[in-house]
Amino acid sequence: MIDPVRQSMLARMGIQSWQLRRPAMLGVAPAEEAEVASTESPQEAIPQAPRPAGKLWLLAQALPAATLLEDICQLLAIRTDEVTLLSTPPEAHWLQQEPSPLLWLTEADSRWPDALVCPLAPGSAEKRALWQQLQPHLAARTA
Repeated sequence: MIDPVRQSMLARMGIQSWQLRRPAMLGVAPAEEAEVASTESPQEAIPQAPRPAGKLWLLAQALPAATLLEDICQLLAIRTDEVTLLSTPPEAHWLQQEPSPLLWLTEADSRWPDALVCPLAPGSAEKRALWQQLQPHLAARTA
């Protein structure tokens, strides 16, 4: 027996009741069907994306100029190979895990108030703003 919510949802999708009985017609016992359904959890159905590696995550289409990247990495005491280029925004819980990476955005985003914000080809004013953003990280590293 199907609950009313599921039945109405399936009816809207155009799935007839005989299609729901088809596994029974194929010889799958109801006990086996319930066992298979109980072993599959919704979390297993949706694969989790792995957490990116690196100490600095850059949310952009490409890496910045090599000299800018090297300068920032030198200030942060990391290697350039520890920078990870992200094509999609990171999941919030990734940034809360230890070790917590720095996030570099090309445009400000209220979801990540602690992220470094600097375009890939910054002007002098944008470089100064980036320097101001890096100051707390540099002070924490020397303390």
